[in-house]
Amino acid sequence: MHKTDGQSHTSTKKLPPRNFRFSSGDVFIFGAIVLCCAIIIGGMFIHRRIHKGDARYVRITQDGKVILEMDLDEFSEPMEYRIDSERGHMIIFLSSEKVYIKESSCADKICMHEGDLTSPGDGAVCLPNRIVVQIVSGDSGEDHSSGKVDVISR
Repeated sequence: MHKTDGQSHTSTKKLPPRNFRFSSGDVFIFGAIVLCCAIIIGGMFIHRRIHKGDARYVRITQDGKVILEMDLDEFSEPMEYRIDSERGHMIIFLSSEKVYIKESSCADKICMHEGDLTSPGDGAVCLPNRIVVQIVSGDSGEDHSSGKVDVISR
């Protein structure tokens, strides 16, 4: 049988319908995934609740030297902190809720694009001005020269 309309010579057999059924192994894997997700989400809520009362400090360093370290709760009103050096200037917005770099004289302004710094561990770095702005928590803001091992050590 020769076909001229471009059709192939495939058979017209009907394939059996596909029936998908959950096996006991599928149910076990699905349940394990749901349980892991629940544990992770629950742990996040517990961690957040435990550390909710920790003090947050803003630490600003220039050339490795701390030039400002304050508890964020001490800011009754928002303020701007200006840093002038031979490399340029920088204006940092400070409030009890957030910290961000408002203005910088550097060329790329990558530090300004970091956005709001609100949680411990958040930070912004301006390499041309050699300034680091970071949020730290707990008693780590009180004594930065104690020589204690930090989260990252080599």
